[in-house]
Amino acid sequence: MAEKDNDIRDQAVAWVIRTQAADFAKWEEFTLWLEADHRHNLAYEKVLSAVDNLSDLTVSITQAKSEKTVFPKPANDEYITPERLPNRRRVMFGAIAASLVVAVSAGVWTQMPQPYDVMTGPGEREIVALPDGSKITLNGNTKIALDHKRPRYARLVGGEALFTVVHQQNDPFVVDTADVRLVDAGTEFNVIRTADALDVTVSEGLVIYNPDRENVSLPAGKRLYRPAAKNRVTVSTIAIEQVGSWRTGRLSFAGETLGEVAAALDRNLPVSIAVSPDIAGRPFSGVIQLDGDGQQNIEPIAAVLGVQAKKTGKGWILIGDDAVP
Repeated sequence: MAEKDNDIRDQAVAWVIRTQAADFAKWEEFTLWLEADHRHNLAYEKVLSAVDNLSDLTVSITQAKSEKTVFPKPANDEYITPERLPNRRRVMFGAIAASLVVAVSAGVWTQMPQPYDVMTGPGEREIVALPDGSKITLNGNTKIALDHKRPRYARLVGGEALFTVVHQQNDPFVVDTADVRLVDAGTEFNVIRTADALDVTVSEGLVIYNPDRENVSLPAGKRLYRPAAKNRVTVSTIAIEQVGSWRTGRLSFAGETLGEVAAALDRNLPVSIAVSPDIAGRPFSGVIQLDGDGQQNIEPIAAVLGVQAKKTGKGWILIGDDAVP
């Protein structure tokens, strides 16, 4: 929890710097970030408060020095009196002073250039707004690694994430996961990485799979699937509206194993969902619509899958029809 709070604080600092710029125009992305988690707004206000406090401190120090110390004027210099800043938040002097704000208030900015992780628990969602206007929507049980020095890069450690990327011709957005590199050409795409498989679906633009090796182009409406045990990939067609449909509680499957189905349920529900090894490899095709609050009984879902659901101490486990519940 502390690590996630630190990530939110880092994001708030970045947003404070951006929103103070005179040409800032990404208000929609900023609003999405604020609404994604109630803690975002609290963190943002705390950073703004630190800016104000530093502003007062800076003015006080400047005045004190001018009152106590008078330096002789060099004969070959012309002294220019600095202008008073009309808005005290401008004491930040852009990103440099913002770094001082964080260093004074919480010691965060010194950590910002370092890589950092964003994680979600079961059934949690998180929207990460990036400085270029791109955003990453994390499903439950997901972890990504980001770096303030590389704002156009992300590493999906595990789970599921939807990437909505602002296109930059000379600076493509790169997503690494396991031994795979995905390069975007201005697009929206969904990536699932589990122990069983890699699943990439594209709803807009173009994604290139391993451009230095296989160099597979995935335009909108295409899906790339690679089982973990194989290097061979399969490319198929997918309805665009299915890409990232988990955000509305609609889970679509086309021949995935019950192990992968259980992993999807585990990401989207606030309870643990496991599957018996005896049926984990069984394929399933169909659609599962989750309730709005994600608290529904798992047994009806198990019936759709043609299996049974057994309650456990941590959640549920899917078992075969012939197993004893």
